[in-house]
Amino acid sequence: MVDPMPPQRPAILIENLTKRYGSGPTAVDALKGVDMQIFPGEVVGLIGPSGSGKTTLLKCLGAVIEPTSGRFTLAGDVIYDNAWKRKDLRALRRDRIGFVFQAPYLIPFLNATDNVALLPMLAGVDNAVARKTAVDMLTALDVQHRAHARVSELSGGEQQRVAIARALANKPPIILADEPTAPLDSERALGVVRILHRLAHEFQTAIIVVTHDEKIIPTFKRIYQIRDGRTYEEAGEGREV
Repeated sequence: MVDPMPPQRPAILIENLTKRYGSGPTAVDALKGVDMQIFPGEVVGLIGPSGSGKTTLLKCLGAVIEPTSGRFTLAGDVIYDNAWKRKDLRALRRDRIGFVFQAPYLIPFLNATDNVALLPMLAGVDNAVARKTAVDMLTALDVQHRAHARVSELSGGEQQRVAIARALANKPPIILADEPTAPLDSERALGVVRILHRLAHEFQTAIIVVTHDEKIIPTFKRIYQIRDGRTYEEAGEGREV
């Protein structure tokens, strides 16, 4: 008899996460008990109206702000349990969490390779190894031919690809993407989503995409909708792109 495969461990497990701003009668509960789990290789959409708590949740997951209570586990490692369990949050963000924003936020006086290599170099990786990793990531994003181009020489779509390559440089278990397709037209937006799905599968990275973009929402197989500080899981269309 063949033993059954063990259940897959979530890359991200969030349990009853809350965030309160202020205290007393003026306190605002931005998150009121969020529960989520996202598995390696999965791209999940996070949607909801303005003021619903999306940005607050992303900042908590990115260790940018501290939650008020709850539990957050990253690839089996408890990061937060009613208090931070890691002393060096800067190293946590650098080494284990990738960020992709609406704007690429590339360093303008560096070329594409240098922008991607900088993150592993800051983590102590040898310069030559970091640059090879950068070229590998740019190749995965099909922009290796722009490896020596400065930011001003890259198109908007190329800049976003370089930003995604940078987010992957340290091979983090999760990537947090905040409106990554907002400035792009339909064709380029769907191209970015196609890349995210492919890279999630290839690198077994869990990706959360915060978006209002109606063009890309049908591509997610699972969606978390956040309303009034609480999350509600929905089945998505999972449309091929």
